[in-house]
Amino acid sequence: MSAERMFQSVPSDPDPWMAEDTPSEIREFAIESLRWQAQEIIDEVLCSREPGEELARARLRRCVAKHPGRPERALLEQLMINREEPRI
Repeated sequence: MSAERMFQSVPSDPDPWMAEDTPSEIREFAIESLRWQAQEIIDEVLCSREPGEELARARLRRCVAKHPGRPERALLEQLMINREEPRI
């Protein structure tokens, strides 16, 4: 199964992965934690200065711009793009 097909059924919000009776504070913490982790990964990638990775950084910047405030979504899109692109 391709990553695209696998993630098409994944909701953009992790709420459905939690039990319905999960307190809202825990839901919010889980969402913010996921976003924080994704942002940390994005920051590390964008801080890299490897010349051969400039195209990937440019793509990641576009993904971040497409999903303001949703770094988890931007990172997922970038990973799916990278999977499709042949390596040179």
